Amino acid sequence: MKYRILFALTLLPSAIVAAEPEATMSFQGYSGLINTPTATLFDEGKFYLQYGNQIESWAGYRKGDNYNFGVGLWEYVEISGRLADYNFGGKNGITDLSANIKLGIPFIPKDWFSLAVGIQDLGGAANNFDAKYAVASKNIFADVNVSLGMGQSDSKQGRLDGVFAGIAWQPYQWVKLYAEYDAADTQLGLHLSSPQSWLSSGIQLTADMLILSTNEELKDDFYYGLGLTIPLDLNDTNKLSLYHDKNSNFDEAEPVDVDHSGVVERLRVQKLLAKEGFESITISEADYNTVYVELENHIYNRNQIDGLGVALGIISKHIQHNYSHFKLVLKEREIPILVVKGNLAEYDAFLRDNQPLKLDISTDTFGSQRRDITVDLDDANSIWFKPRLTFWPGLVTRVGTEFGAFDASAALISHLEVPLWPGAAVTAQHTKQVAETKDFEDGEYFSDDKQTTGLKEYSFHQTFSLPYSVKNMSSVGRYRETWDYYSNEVRWQSYGGSHKVNLFAARYENQETPDREYYDGCNILFPACWKEPEATERDVVIAKYLYYNAHFDASAEVQVGQYWQQDKGVVVKLERIFGDVTFNLTYKDTKVENEEANQFIGLGFSIPLTPRKDYNNKYFQVRGKPKWRYSVNTLVGKSHNRLTPGSGDTSQRFYNLDSAYYNNNRLSSEYVYGNANRLKEAYYQAR
Repeated sequence: MKYRILFALTLLPSAIVAAEPEATMSFQGYSGLINTPTATLFDEGKFYLQYGNQIESWAGYRKGDNYNFGVGLWEYVEISGRLADYNFGGKNGITDLSANIKLGIPFIPKDWFSLAVGIQDLGGAANNFDAKYAVASKNIFADVNVSLGMGQSDSKQGRLDGVFAGIAWQPYQWVKLYAEYDAADTQLGLHLSSPQSWLSSGIQLTADMLILSTNEELKDDFYYGLGLTIPLDLNDTNKLSLYHDKNSNFDEAEPVDVDHSGVVERLRVQKLLAKEGFESITISEADYNTVYVELENHIYNRNQIDGLGVALGIISKHIQHNYSHFKLVLKEREIPILVVKGNLAEYDAFLRDNQPLKLDISTDTFGSQRRDITVDLDDANSIWFKPRLTFWPGLVTRVGTEFGAFDASAALISHLEVPLWPGAAVTAQHTKQVAETKDFEDGEYFSDDKQTTGLKEYSFHQTFSLPYSVKNMSSVGRYRETWDYYSNEVRWQSYGGSHKVNLFAARYENQETPDREYYDGCNILFPACWKEPEATERDVVIAKYLYYNAHFDASAEVQVGQYWQQDKGVVVKLERIFGDVTFNLTYKDTKVENEEANQFIGLGFSIPLTPRKDYNNKYFQVRGKPKWRYSVNTLVGKSHNRLTPGSGDTSQRFYNLDSAYYNNNRLSSEYVYGNANRLKEAYYQAR
């Protein structure tokens, strides 16, 4: 059958355009061929997912479940992960979770060659796939790419332990043939991908097949990989100009004999903003040249930049006769968060004629609200006492353990917020247990961490705006079902938004006395067999510093302090932003007093679980979570990989300054200018 596939490919019509060989996922998880890497990295901003049936163990290659995923973080950086389920036939087969990183070497002319270095099975405790390598690749024809590399590996099969080489031929856009020598064996493989026109938003289906191998263990069985490639930014900003050209009549035209007085013009804009769904709207005069607008955006919750783009578009398109400038104050719970100033004609030129964005944007909002106002229209769409319900799936998982490849406890989480007065709100959070795997059931190994049905949290929050871009939130209430708490969070952000500092301090007091536990297999008649009682009071004190770089659309965060499990140490997180999707790398190094330190590396992501424009009426609102997070962590620097949950837990709630007021750290001059096209796209497409 394998030979018939090759024969059929030679008969395909040559009219299909040939293409330069593209990066594809190898059976090892990194970009490459079958077992060998190439210097061609995953495309920046694309997510690669693959299921395969070939795994590698100490005893050799064999069939099993192999789950690979990877992402191109930047042009010269890719990360990938792998979950191998050996399933040797026992009740709970052996699994292995590993991470890979590959770095391209910049500043080499593309007509010379490409060079990359990488590490497989980065930092794990039981490194079944550990390898380090350097590889160079070059296109020798338009559709042929050759690779040559050197590696050092712990593989018992000799894979990447020495010199390796490969060649890929992509005669058509959707098919690629490749051959490789992986320093021990020679393989011949085939890659197929669906044409980009088949699925929307650039999503592609892929299939990889091992056709031939000199390894005796790979000769008799059929090995394959089935995959999916997904662009992470699905907002289609590149199609904006085409959309605008086809919809040039989108901007509403004014009647010829309309009243152009300032009051009528402001009233028209107020009605349009209210119709769009904005709340707590005030529109006035700051001076005879400047129209002044205040509003809250609770309709474009996925990303506040959408609401900002729609509001600025409406203002610039409908204030044309009495004012030359505008001042927009974006509020949250009647607390000013962002002040945007600009020239109406210049912003309209940005929307209509692709002129550069020219705005003065500041988060130093202290005293900006209702300042120098000479005329005031009635408030529209009040926010007070309006319930806002947010729903999202709660997921507690154990990945790649000795109990199985994947265990989970799933629940539906409901969060209620009711605004009371400026900066004040009451919140409550309920969990509805939905499903769980066997190992999370009562009496099983993970039962202590399962999610249960009930009211988990309720709180009162009061937020104040202070000078120099400082905000303060004080909270009191119930946390994690039995803990009473009071906390205080202070947040400062630099003028442009590149730098942010958070200080969070909380005291928790358990209202239930926890049962005292004893050591397994120990005679409970002896006092030494009983573990120390769990403390009924916990203090959490954490300082965070975050740096955001608009050029790389990424942030780096450092946390230090004492966490929920009373472990002390540092957490470092690097986050890459792709529109409304993020990927992050995490390093944790924390220690409980009188115990040894634990170090973890983690790979995670966040996705929006709500539409760009949420449901909102006069009486209540229902929405999804704008940034739902999931991550997996593995212990490093140890001779074992036992489960060690809870390290670096900040105990921070869903309702906090970053999420409730600052668009999850995406509300600043740096972010807006770095995503200027999103303003335009929101006005023309998201409404």
